[in-house]
Amino acid sequence: MIHRVTFRAFVASTEDEEKVREALSLFVPLESISETRVVGHYGNEILILSATLRKKEGLKFFDRLRESLPENEMARLRREVAQRVDVVCNLHFRLDKQAAYKGEFRLTDSGDAISISAHLESYPARQERAVKVAGDLL
Repeated sequence: MIHRVTFRAFVASTEDEEKVREALSLFVPLESISETRVVGHYGNEILILSATLRKKEGLKFFDRLRESLPENEMARLRREVAQRVDVVCNLHFRLDKQAAYKGEFRLTDSGDAISISAHLESYPARQERAVKVAGDLL
């Protein structure tokens, strides 16, 4: 069902890197988090934290997501699944970084988020098939 689930969070220069790592560790093991440093548009340094879960670990994440995300937010994800799956079979959504730091799963549309992209197995690889796979997953 899942090839991989990728997590990405940006750490602005005004944020505490350790707190963002802790928020991300709600979803992935701390030791699996990698970092990339980039320079922003205004010359500010931005740290990008990322991690990937493969197959079984990715499925376990979705098990936790179904258990921990409030039902109204899970219903929203299910309703919007067709808009959240792209043409290369990735399911995209964001979880609130501040809520994750508090140990909670919450959807957000904000940029202050942990971005999640799940590359779905669908044979043949078509968006319509991936939407069905995502619906079954959620």
